[in-house]
Amino acid sequence: MTTVEKLDALAEVVDLVDGRVDGELVRDTRQLLAHASRRLAAGPQTTVALAGATGSGKSSLFNALSGTRLAEQGVRRPTTSKTLAVSFTATNPDLLDLIGVERRREAKPPIPGLTDVVLLDLPDHDSFSGRHRDEVDRMVGLVDQFIWVLDPQKYADAAIHQRYLRPLARHRDVITVVLNQADLLPPDQLEQCLAHIRRLLDADGLHGVPLLATSALTGMGVDDLRERLVVLAGGKRAAAQRLAADVAVAASRFDPEVGHGPTGKVEKETVSRLNAQLSAAAGVPVVVDAVRDSVRYRGQLATGWPLVKWLGRLRPDPLKRLRLGGPEKTPGEAPVLTRSSLPPRSVAADAHLATGLRAFSQELGEGMTATWSRSITAVVHAATRGLPDELDRAVVAVDLKVARPPIWWGVIRALQWLLIAAVVVGLGWLTVNGLLGYFGLPGLGMVPIGPEGGFRVPLPTILSLGGLLAGVLLSVCSQLIIGATALDAARRARKSLDAAVAEVARSRIVAPAEAEMARYVAARKALDRILH
Repeated sequence: MTTVEKLDALAEVVDLVDGRVDGELVRDTRQLLAHASRRLAAGPQTTVALAGATGSGKSSLFNALSGTRLAEQGVRRPTTSKTLAVSFTATNPDLLDLIGVERRREAKPPIPGLTDVVLLDLPDHDSFSGRHRDEVDRMVGLVDQFIWVLDPQKYADAAIHQRYLRPLARHRDVITVVLNQADLLPPDQLEQCLAHIRRLLDADGLHGVPLLATSALTGMGVDDLRERLVVLAGGKRAAAQRLAADVAVAASRFDPEVGHGPTGKVEKETVSRLNAQLSAAAGVPVVVDAVRDSVRYRGQLATGWPLVKWLGRLRPDPLKRLRLGGPEKTPGEAPVLTRSSLPPRSVAADAHLATGLRAFSQELGEGMTATWSRSITAVVHAATRGLPDELDRAVVAVDLKVARPPIWWGVIRALQWLLIAAVVVGLGWLTVNGLLGYFGLPGLGMVPIGPEGGFRVPLPTILSLGGLLAGVLLSVCSQLIIGATALDAARRARKSLDAAVAEVARSRIVAPAEAEMARYVAARKALDRILH
């Protein structure tokens, strides 16, 4: 990836993780991105800073490299109070304004290749003045290349290794280390000293960092260091390299905050368990039982023995009591949504709701870092506001398909009345014949039914007794069929109600959770593009 692509990926990470990871890290990274944009726009010149301790000869080396005497030199106390910049071509004010350098000079380049270098002399990092240390700390985060100037007496000083070199291990591509005042050491001691410095640098994580021996007094190594600067500035990529290193460091800080969690897919089993808990919280089992009982109730009224079924009207329809299962809507007619009369939310319903949301968020957050797990939980539990009312409205809106009675109920009812008519005719016939016999009058013909010469039963008796028995048998058979119909209606109602609850869960809980998971996956992929 190019540096610009890495910066774009880091900006994407920051946008995705904002509000979900450490806020200070996000703010620092936004500042880095803002600086990077301005730095790339400021041009390809390479800013090279010389940093070192008091007495290291840093300013003398600055003068030797630049071929000037611009930097003030001191032996035992710091003389550089503010960063000094020398440009070997026309001063780039945008660049120096960006890094905050006020002392600006121009000089003729000692060698042609230095025209694109801006050389900076920093205050001593171990100065007694806190402002000097702050200036060095500020420049550490801004300049393109660093030359850390060590001296034979204090090259192992913990201050420079612990405060600067070790924290910049991820920036080793922008660091050069020089042992200045090398002329003070005999050749064998110089070799030993350089070997010891190399071991210290390796321990700091700065493997492969260039290490040169210089002397501003004799000119030893100065030409080699200039050539090093020419190489750094020649490709005009020093700024990009520095920014790429800054991006890598920022990405490495985000890496543990984001972690390596799941792929972001919400499993069907997880959603099913959530839907089951929400269905219980919405009172779906109560409605399903009411549908079953209502179908039985209405069926019994429609197909029961007409002479006694009026007793069933003394108890209410279970669905009507819940204000559910009203008249069916015609196609295209908008349903009139009202609240149901389901029992008030109980402790058990609240427990189902809390358990479902908690289990769902825990399953989604499994394997994530604590910050992202909390983010998932916050998204899921944000749905609790108004969720019970929305579930209730979803239940009310479901067409339970019980308002229109089956056709066969009307057929049974017609048969029952036909059988009653037969009983009435039979009993009336027998009664009329009894009265006529009582007054000595000839009765109506009995019309015996049966084989000639065998057992024969008068037609009125068949009508009365047969109608009565057939009515009772028809009523019993219809109740068995109504029971099966009620169970089937309950199953269909369960399916429709669960679908309505699942839709509420999808829009209010699952979809936001999936969006948060997708956000996490996108952040993880953007980080991987930077780090790998």
